[in-house]
Amino acid sequence: ASLNGSSRESLDPRAPFPPTLAMRCAAAFVCAAAGGVVGSCGGKAPSPVPDCANMDLGTCGNACCKLAIEVSMSTTEAMQTLNSSLANGGPDGYYTLQPTAEGTLGFGDLRPFKTGFDFIGQVHHMTSGPKHYNDTIDITLKTTSTGSMIKAFSTSLVGGALGDNGQNYKNIKMA
Repeated sequence: ASLNGSSRESLDPRAPFPPTLAMRCAAAFVCAAAGGVVGSCGGKAPSPVPDCANMDLGTCGNACCKLAIEVSMSTTEAMQTLNSSLANGGPDGYYTLQPTAEGTLGFGDLRPFKTGFDFIGQVHHMTSGPKHYNDTIDITLKTTSTGSMIKAFSTSLVGGALGDNGQNYKNIKMA
């Protein structure tokens, strides 16, 4: 399954939503079975790997990326699609769902709290290659008039990661 939609993307995590940089993504979140997917941008700069062109240089004090993606499905459908794909390692097999404050794995239900957000989640992604860097992707989903808004924020977990060679952007796009 996949979450096909348009995206409004911001490479500056300080930028308010809606972001000022608008880009269309035919498949913003690709939820495919693992196998043959290159999940790491690698060490060569600029990276020749697809979806690695948006490199960050310490915007968050460490490398990071923030994206907002609109999809034409309910927040429940979007969350379930993401959760089922990521529970199996995601497209490259290196995603791991994390426990939430709500006591669930992957995504917590915020609807009872009437915060304006329906779901919140977290997943870690480990890069392939000799160093196996780990990154955290935080995700919120809220209902819109046309479906759902997914906001995702990826940050490098290793201290001193000034540059990410596009990895945090790729983490979100690939999820």
